[in-house]
Amino acid sequence: MSASELTLPNAGTNAVIEHVLHFGRVGLETGGFLLAPRGAEQITSVACAGTAGIARRPELFQVSERALDRLFAHADKRDLWIPAQFHSHMFEAGLSLCDLEHGLSVEGFQTTVIPFFHAPPQDPARWGWWRYSNSWEPVDPPTVSGTPVQILAFDENGVRDA
Repeated sequence: MSASELTLPNAGTNAVIEHVLHFGRVGLETGGFLLAPRGAEQITSVACAGTAGIARRPELFQVSERALDRLFAHADKRDLWIPAQFHSHMFEAGLSLCDLEHGLSVEGFQTTVIPFFHAPPQDPARWGWWRYSNSWEPVDPPTVSGTPVQILAFDENGVRDA
């Protein structure tokens, strides 16, 4: 397994878990993205999916093209990049067929699956982590830090503080 260069603040981990639990309690998958200053690996923002243009079902989490555009435009305006996505699964932390066929398969991009959305593990080392390099390859979890993080919500209506 290769090393992850990302650093994820504890507060970011907590925000991800809270978001996953909110939807997991009603049997739905959810997700979002991790943002960092361009050229850096320290996550400074966690963007959780809102509602407009977001599809959630027991075995599906899907973000519309327009919602993605709003998030990527927000990142560009603030000189940020989006190195990773997070999403939840009902059971284990593996990549589903849907993840493999319809995920953001971009060179160097990372994805993490938070398992057991009704009671997800708090430790990111217990989530599944992969990096894309011609295919999805397992990667070590990011380093956890105590640095501050901004929590955002995004969807087709834009990006805002959560």
